[in-house]
Amino acid sequence: MKKFITAFMLLLMTLTFMLPQKSYADTSNNKKVVLVIIDRVSLSDYIKYDAKNIQKLIDNGSVGLMNVRNADGYVDASGYLTFGTGTRASAHDIGQINLNVNEKYSFGTAGEIYKFNTGYDYGNANIVNIGISNLIQSSKNADYKITPGLLGQLLKNNNIPTYVFGNSDIITDNTISYRRYGALIAMDEKGTAFGDVSENILKYDKNSPYFISTDYNKIFDYFQKYDKNGGFFVIDTGDTSRVDSYSSNVSDQLASKYEEYAIKNADAFIGKLLKNLDPSRDLLIVATPYPSKSDMSTNNLLSPIIIYGPGYNGLTTSLTTKRNGIITNLDLAPTILNYFGIKAPVEMLGHPITNIKAQDKVNYLENLNSKVVSIYTARPIVLKSYVIFLIIILILYLVTLFLKINYLKYLKPIVLGVMIVPLSLLILSLFGPLTVYSSMIALILITIALLLIIKLFAKDELNMLIVISLLTALTITVDIFTGAHLMKGSILGYDVIAGARFYGIGNEYMGVLIGSTIMGIMTYIQKYDTRINKLLGVLFFAVVFMLMVLPQYGAKIGGFITGFMAFGVTLLLMSEIKINYKSLLILFISMAVLLTLMFIASMFMGTVTHMAQTALIVKNEGIIALYKIFARKLDMELTLIRYTIWSWVLIITIISFFILSYKPTGILKNIFKKNKYIYYGFFGSIVGMLFALAFNDAGIVAASTMCIYAFPPILIMLEREIKHNEI
Repeated sequence: MKKFITAFMLLLMTLTFMLPQKSYADTSNNKKVVLVIIDRVSLSDYIKYDAKNIQKLIDNGSVGLMNVRNADGYVDASGYLTFGTGTRASAHDIGQINLNVNEKYSFGTAGEIYKFNTGYDYGNANIVNIGISNLIQSSKNADYKITPGLLGQLLKNNNIPTYVFGNSDIITDNTISYRRYGALIAMDEKGTAFGDVSENILKYDKNSPYFISTDYNKIFDYFQKYDKNGGFFVIDTGDTSRVDSYSSNVSDQLASKYEEYAIKNADAFIGKLLKNLDPSRDLLIVATPYPSKSDMSTNNLLSPIIIYGPGYNGLTTSLTTKRNGIITNLDLAPTILNYFGIKAPVEMLGHPITNIKAQDKVNYLENLNSKVVSIYTARPIVLKSYVIFLIIILILYLVTLFLKINYLKYLKPIVLGVMIVPLSLLILSLFGPLTVYSSMIALILITIALLLIIKLFAKDELNMLIVISLLTALTITVDIFTGAHLMKGSILGYDVIAGARFYGIGNEYMGVLIGSTIMGIMTYIQKYDTRINKLLGVLFFAVVFMLMVLPQYGAKIGGFITGFMAFGVTLLLMSEIKINYKSLLILFISMAVLLTLMFIASMFMGTVTHMAQTALIVKNEGIIALYKIFARKLDMELTLIRYTIWSWVLIITIISFFILSYKPTGILKNIFKKNKYIYYGFFGSIVGMLFALAFNDAGIVAASTMCIYAFPPILIMLEREIKHNEI
């Protein structure tokens, strides 16, 4: 009997091990992730002040630049909360106050006030966010899902302990300015955490601002006490933040001295931590959630991120940016979850940080930062100047057309030059970081050079229009196909600091590509009307459209809708199919069906694109999420229409077209009748503009850049027609 029972038990144990097991977080070997916050510093500060241990992390780990924008733009507490939510979040007023439960605050202890404000018991936690109810409510008012405490809650659900130590408090005249934002990263959804963020973690120090500094010995004692069990540790070093706050009260030399002292103390602490971490198992992250005042003033708005541990040795990147050396603050939470074997929820819009092998990392990042800052600084000035110049030229051309037509010979080269500028802005990116005024001078010289070269080969204006449009379209197409290297460095391309888009095609160049492709091809067919040219034109339409929608090139939803309708209408007209409500409805339904199929495919293919991200959000949160996305895009569009100068390009074009429709009488109709393919291209571009406005969050920009190629050909042909008829 005993033998039978023993055999049965052995069989049962064997079957148990053979059965598929449920997947839990990987807590083997007491893995640790230690997030050390050194706030308001730059990468160059670590080099400048010879932070040896941090330089060791840079040399042997991964380093990069981090976009730290949050829901409020740049607010320190919101930046920390964004770390913990994995989506851009906002923390204000009482919602940013975290205290140890036994600390006095207002009319009671923090624990008592927490209970009063939430109705919850804080249990075994000893840190509470006394404004968590306010934080949750304000997050619900956002037009996308934000869950304060999401990272901490997911770790808690998987039995991974979390700890928070340190603060950036400012104490003056017995008044405390509470800056204990580390808890916003590690707290759970009830706003509770474990650790010490109280004054107990500070010490008297006459060498530091406010005569206080972080007591690293106490923090290290805490770390040694709890690190045996593994888990997630958030350590706010605090001192660099206090130095930055105090810097306006002292000279630059003294501010630098105090910053060096703070960084070297933090560096020494990291040296002690390294002795207690296993680099083959544990992960150490050194992050800066918020830039310093001096960096803010010079637009150095990307903060350093350093990761040291298994699999990290090179430059940081992520699927959020798809850019070597650049990540976002949305990527921290998914990285931490991924390290513990926990899948990040869909509402976390970031992706795990990965590693790209690289040499001379610091030099690469310094050059990259210079380029990014130069684009961010030059972009508003250069583009505003270009748009104002474009508007002036359009108005001046129209006035001259009616009053002094013989003077148009002086304006036509300028109109053609205006069309070349988007191409010039791509070429300008090859020259590296430039000052604002150097950028403008270089842009003018490149445009003039291109205009002269094109004029040398294309003898008349129509040929010049063809060459300018098709050369622009081909350059953008090749650039996208080869990795969009020119677009990434163009003032008209991506703005990494603004962070609206990091890959794919942005609204500016989307409008340029669609407009230049349609008008270039149709003007070419107008002049060289052969069957083979028409087939080549259709093929090029297809190539351009596919580049805008294929996952490996960004899969831009707005680009899909705009391109499908603009190219579709143009192709229908080329096929001599009459455009009416019925044909437009059929085309629109076809587009909607294809877009729906792509959405469904994106939910299951595992691709990481803007379209796939949207599809997964809809799959997870329901159709209401799609409504919120459209509402947010519409609100952004209406705001841009009111405030962006690009709106005036579209407005002036519409007014001009309206005037020309009536005077000179019938001339516009005659031009379109004689040049039907140019008319087809113009009409297709108009449809594209309308759909760009309706289905893109910055559609006014895309519609306006389409105008650059749709309207000038009409103006030049008007002048030729007027002269021909001697009107």
